[in-house]
Amino acid sequence: MTGLAKYVREKFNGMLVFGDVHGDYASIKRAYDYALVNNFFFMSLGDLVDRSDKPYETVELMYNVMERGDGGFAMGNHDDKFYRHAIGNKVHFSGDAKQTLVDVGADREDEFFRMYMAVMSDPFFSAIYHKFDDIYLVHAAAHAAMFSGFANVSKSERARYLVGETNGDRHPNGYPVRLYHWIDDIPNGKTVIVGHDRTPFDHEVVLTEPKEVTNKKGGKIMFMDTGGGKGGHVTGAVIKTNKDGKFEFVEYKEFK
Repeated sequence: MTGLAKYVREKFNGMLVFGDVHGDYASIKRAYDYALVNNFFFMSLGDLVDRSDKPYETVELMYNVMERGDGGFAMGNHDDKFYRHAIGNKVHFSGDAKQTLVDVGADREDEFFRMYMAVMSDPFFSAIYHKFDDIYLVHAAAHAAMFSGFANVSKSERARYLVGETNGDRHPNGYPVRLYHWIDDIPNGKTVIVGHDRTPFDHEVVLTEPKEVTNKKGGKIMFMDTGGGKGGHVTGAVIKTNKDGKFEFVEYKEFK
């Protein structure tokens, strides 16, 4: 068991693992209130900002939760862009990202980046993906390497974890064409929980509730992005330890 898994098992009654927020402060606040009442570790699958209009408040909440040792973070592609910008890399900000900075305001921008960098860089509570026994938490997609215990994350693996599997093509609306061969790599008995993708497999049907798929090996994927900040809401997965002390999925909770 990893250090974070041991920490959560010993200190909390379980976890609330939630999908993309995208500045939907009202939803993430409802989710946190639920986690607090139930003594659940508050575990983000990334993409805290862009789209909705409360990015500062959303990051501030997550920062305060993690400062208290009550939450964790798996970086998403939107978070990664702000991280690279903050460390001085040249990045192209989308219209959504530019609006995020407008919503933050020039007078709060330094504090926004200070808190956001702390959330993304925490050496114990933040990582590109997390492992809790047979449950893996990552923003976009799995990679075979995560099941092999490899400590170093390659550039190609990192891209998979942040943006998923793509072929370089784009749909007419500009979104990348996503592939799902990676689901076949999930071993029997392992569960991967992701956000990022509101329209898995067909790019047409928008998720309003989580979607589960089990591959031929018996490995499972759970898609958790139900549209926080994008006209939907934040959804959480309640994870608890069973009678054998292993983490397992219990139920979903919606925070509309």
